[in-house]
Amino acid sequence: MKIFDKKLLAVEVAGGYIRAAVVTKKGRGFEILDFSQVDRPDPDDDLPAIEAIKTLATRLDYTSSSAVYVTSLARAVEISMNRKKISGMKHYQLMEAVKWEVEPYTGVTGMQALIGVKKNDKVAAEPGMVSEPDETDITVNVSVLERNIYRAIKERFKVAGFKLIRVYPPEVCFYMPVFMEEFEAPRAILDIGQDYSNFAILKGESPTLINTLPVSMEAIIDHLAENLSGELESALKFTARQVPEPVPLIISGPGAGDKRIVDYISSLSANGAEPISLKKAAGLTGGGDDSLNAVYATVAGAGIRELKSKKERLTGINDVEPLVLRLKKSAYLMPLIATVLLITFLFGHFQYMKWQENSFKSRITRLSAELKEKKARNSKYDKALKESDALKKEIELAKNRIAFATNKADEDIAHVINFFSDIAGLIPGNVVLETIVQENRLEYRVAGKSLDLSSVGGFATKMQEKRWCESVVIKSIEKTEANRLGFEFSVKTRVVSG
Repeated sequence: MKIFDKKLLAVEVAGGYIRAAVVTKKGRGFEILDFSQVDRPDPDDDLPAIEAIKTLATRLDYTSSSAVYVTSLARAVEISMNRKKISGMKHYQLMEAVKWEVEPYTGVTGMQALIGVKKNDKVAAEPGMVSEPDETDITVNVSVLERNIYRAIKERFKVAGFKLIRVYPPEVCFYMPVFMEEFEAPRAILDIGQDYSNFAILKGESPTLINTLPVSMEAIIDHLAENLSGELESALKFTARQVPEPVPLIISGPGAGDKRIVDYISSLSANGAEPISLKKAAGLTGGGDDSLNAVYATVAGAGIRELKSKKERLTGINDVEPLVLRLKKSAYLMPLIATVLLITFLFGHFQYMKWQENSFKSRITRLSAELKEKKARNSKYDKALKESDALKKEIELAKNRIAFATNKADEDIAHVINFFSDIAGLIPGNVVLETIVQENRLEYRVAGKSLDLSSVGGFATKMQEKRWCESVVIKSIEKTEANRLGFEFSVKTRVVSG
């Protein structure tokens, strides 16, 4: 899913160019979305030009803020240290110990040095070989950059609108694109640059050998132009003999874009040589010869190293002080911080309790209003029920009177009595009759109250079913003003003449 993809801008200053690549991590794999380069506006300035960074970011359609930087101003050196001595050190302790050992190798004092440190994994012994004892020295890979230079680079990236995460030496980046593809057999890569070349043999997830060669692209071209150099050819032959079989030597850097150089190196290697293949996933800056893309191996490798894992980032350089040291320096602030946190927690808890209190009060008010309304409804219902009971008693009395009059009245009287008798039996439980008026011999108007509309309709339907009924018409039905739970109705019925 795209939401989990990580993307990063890598920038490099090398030769006469400023190069950039946008690298993304998808799951456990990597993609180079795009890359491009511009001329250095000031060849004497080893720092990245602000406008060049902006131009490259726009060209590569990169709008995020994170970036890494590759520069030869950062030195990569190997220091041997006693394995047993450093085995129990935390990483920040190892960095502090190494910082004061780099001056003889780089000329950068411990006070001015910013470093990245990564211990080489202990190499497992080959079958039939004795493993190394714990008392032997271990090689520590160290990246070093002067603090002032780092700050200057960081400020330029900040002005360009980007957050500089780390700075890497080219020596720890040029071989990283090889890891974009899975491989089982050891591989070798030779990065031929403008001023020097780097060679690495890769096995598994890490290099087993990294060498810097005093061989430049121009020197090889000059050698091929019949200004033969026995020293150069001897160095290249020695390097080619170290390439593990049966795979060919991979060539990267500016030299990989020159077919003459590739063919020459291939002739020296027993398994041949081929330029590294770097593909653009996005391709926003246009296509071209893939061999020319090999010049972006180092800058793309910096992005891959940064995204690959926390362990690979250890060789990178930044000015972020380890958390443990920051906490130790700020130990005197801990009581104050704890007090502030406690007050913040208590204040937050008090506000939460106030909110709960107001919420409960509001709910109590709402439920009280609902309870009052329901009580009022029940009271009205009880009143209507009492009125219904009283009317039923009156109807029962009327029935008795009708029964008495039936035996002694004439035919019309008997007909009326029969009507009232049936009406009394048809009254639903939710209906209260208030008036029954005989408007003429054959027509009666019945009026009353009902708790619902269906009872009125049912009452009219039942009258229609009687033999004496010719027709029933509901003249009116409306909700009462005094009693909002009931309805007033008026029904007109016509009896069969007889």
